[in-house]
Amino acid sequence: MKHTKLISGIIGIILGVVIAFFIPTPVGLSHSGMVVLASLVTANIFWIFNVIPSFVTGLLMLSSWVILRAVDFPTAFNLFSSTTMWIIIGGLGLGAAATKSGLINRIALNIMKLFPANFGGQTLALFTAGTIISPMIPSAHPKTAMSTPLALGISESLGYKNKTKESSGIFLAAIWGFLVMEASFLSATAQNYAFKGLLPQKAQSTLSWGNWFMMMLPWTVVALVFGFFLLKFLFAPKDDKPASKEFISKQLQELGPMSRNEKITAIIILIAIVFWILESTLKIPAAVTALCGVSILVATGVLTPQDISKRLSWNTIIFIGTVMALGNVMQVVKLTTWLRVILKPVISPMLSNVYITVIALPIIIYLCKFVVVSLISTGTLIIIALLPFFSTLSFNPAIIALVVTTSVNIWMLSYMDAPFLTGMAAVNDKMATRVALAKSSLGYMVINIIGLLLCVPIWKLMGIA
Repeated sequence: MKHTKLISGIIGIILGVVIAFFIPTPVGLSHSGMVVLASLVTANIFWIFNVIPSFVTGLLMLSSWVILRAVDFPTAFNLFSSTTMWIIIGGLGLGAAATKSGLINRIALNIMKLFPANFGGQTLALFTAGTIISPMIPSAHPKTAMSTPLALGISESLGYKNKTKESSGIFLAAIWGFLVMEASFLSATAQNYAFKGLLPQKAQSTLSWGNWFMMMLPWTVVALVFGFFLLKFLFAPKDDKPASKEFISKQLQELGPMSRNEKITAIIILIAIVFWILESTLKIPAAVTALCGVSILVATGVLTPQDISKRLSWNTIIFIGTVMALGNVMQVVKLTTWLRVILKPVISPMLSNVYITVIALPIIIYLCKFVVVSLISTGTLIIIALLPFFSTLSFNPAIIALVVTTSVNIWMLSYMDAPFLTGMAAVNDKMATRVALAKSSLGYMVINIIGLLLCVPIWKLMGIA
C-alpha cells in the first residue's frame, strides 16, 4: 500500500510538471490555465490514491497557483472567506452540540418507542428518526457512529443473530435513515454545501434550504417508501411478530430527564432551521444564523472552546474550501472555456436533456465510485468536469449538485462509502454481510434514478428545468 501511494505520488508530480512546463500551451489556453490544469491532474491522482491527506493535497494545490503565479493569493484562497465555508463551520458546531448533549440519541429512541418492536416497525422507526435528525447534524460520521449501535441493540432485542439477513436489514435501516436521507436537506451534510459552492453564483442562490427541500421532495418520498419495501423484501424474517421494547425503554431510562443542555440545543437548532427556511424572506444569511447559534451554545456552556477545536472536523472543512476554490479559479484563468471545447463531443449529449442527465450522470458516478473512494472527491471531480458546460445548459446547474449528492452515496463494496465503514466499526462489524451491502446498494442505485426522474416535473414547475 505504501509503495502504491509513493509510486502514485511520483507519477502525479511528474505529470503535473510535464503539463505545466514541457507541453506547449494549446490555442485558447494561457500558461496560467496550464498551471491550474497541471495542478488539477496531480491533485486528482493524489486524491484517488490517498497519497497524503486530502486537505493537505488541496492546500498544496492552492499554494502552487500562487507560487507559479497562475493567480494571486486573494483569488486562490477566496473561498475561505465565503458564506459557504462559514455555514459549514456553524452547522458542524450545531451538530456537535446535538451529539454531545445527547439530544440526538433521545430523539431517536423516542421515535423508536412509537413503532412496533418487529423488523418492519423498527426499520420504519430508523428511517423516520434518521430523516428527522439529518438536517440537525451536517456530518455523516457522527450520525452513523451513533445510529448503528442503536440498531445493534434493536437487532439483539428482537432475537436476531449477528451476520444474518435480519441483522443486516436492521443495520441498513439505520444507515438508510441516517446517511442516505442526507440528500433531502441542504444542512444534512457538509458535502451538500461543498457541491453547492462549486456552482456559479446564480445557481447557488437557487439552492436555499427551502428550495433544496422542495426540489428533493419527490426523491425523498421515493427513497423512503421504496427503500422501506426494499429492505423488507430482502431482509425481513418470515415470522415478523412484535417483541419486547425493553432495550429502548432501558436506554431512555439511562438517559434520564431531558437536561438543560439538551433543551438549549433543541431550541437553538429549531430556531436555526426556521431561519434557514425563511432565509430569503428574513434576509439573514444562513451562515450568520448558524454562527449566532454556535455562539449562544458556547456562551451558555453547552459547547466549550475545547469542543470547537476537537469536535469539528477541521481537516474536512479545509478540504472543502480547497476543492471549492477550483471552480472560481478555473473560470478566472479561462480553463473552463477551453475544456468546454475539448469535452463537448463527449459530454454535450448527456446534458442535452434533463431526463437524460438524471439517468446517465448517476450511472457515471456509480462507476467512478469504484475508483475514487471519497464522496466529496467524487462529487467534486464530476462537477468540475461539467463546470465548463454550465453556461450552455438548458436547465439550472443547481440540478447537477442534487444529482451528484444523491449518487455518490453508494456502498456496493464497503470501501466505497467512508461513513458506512464508521457505522460498521461502531458495531465491530457484527451486523451486515457483504452480500447484504451489495444487494441493498444495487437497489438504492435504481431507486435513486427513479426518484430523480420524478423530481423533474417539480423542477419544471419551479422554472429550473
